[in-house]
Amino acid sequence: MTAIEECITKILLEDFKVRDGSICRDTTLADLGFDSLVIVELALVLDNEFGIALEDGELADSMTITDAAELLVAKGAVC
Repeated sequence: MTAIEECITKILLEDFKVRDGSICRDTTLADLGFDSLVIVELALVLDNEFGIALEDGELADSMTITDAAELLVAKGAVC
């Protein structure tokens, strides 16, 4: 995993109480049981953690951890 992917995983484990071992690079947010409200909450946490601004709808339940990491890197996030 990349550093950003590891940071996202840590957030999912600590802030969203995702079960350890259920996350890999190809895990989608839907696989984790995230609905649209949880995804909005995740976007806010990522905004605050990385100092970036995610627009409404940029995170989707079909995104993998890798997809989310690539989006954050494209927005200038560093971990």
